[in-house]
Amino acid sequence: MRTPVATIRVQAQVALAALDDAERLHALQATLQGCDRAARLIEQLLTLSRLEWGSTAALGTLDLGVVFRQVVATLALAQQQTIEVDAAAPCWVMADATLLSVLVRNLVDNAIRYSPPGAAVSVAWLCAASGVGLTVNDGGPAMSAPDMARLGERFFRVAGTGQSGSGLG
Repeated sequence: MRTPVATIRVQAQVALAALDDAERLHALQATLQGCDRAARLIEQLLTLSRLEWGSTAALGTLDLGVVFRQVVATLALAQQQTIEVDAAAPCWVMADATLLSVLVRNLVDNAIRYSPPGAAVSVAWLCAASGVGLTVNDGGPAMSAPDMARLGERFFRVAGTGQSGSGLG
């Protein structure tokens, strides 16, 4: 939590010391981005804490397509990115709406952040009696096998990506 707050503080100080409007605007935009990152981190930590303390999920029948479209619409607007969702037919799943939204947001957000500018991001799933398979394709670099094996580790982040984050996804 210290890093996002320190970053926000530095950007606010830059805005206060700015001599021209363009510099001040840039610093204020960076401050807002820092606030968004801090809010996301707090939300992730709260969700993680609830899960660790045995909070029971509120399961319900949800259409995976509806959840994906809601999350993707929010992310696409925020990132000014085009994201294709392949949702020809409803795919009903038994899930907690909040946790499913967090899962979808993490998958799509990572695809956007690790893709080069202008890259196409597509989301699809296969709904079968045996389960649901999700696919997120992007134009980003492939991950190494050792990094893929560590994806479930808390606070793990691939080194050298230049992207911010906490590794809580």
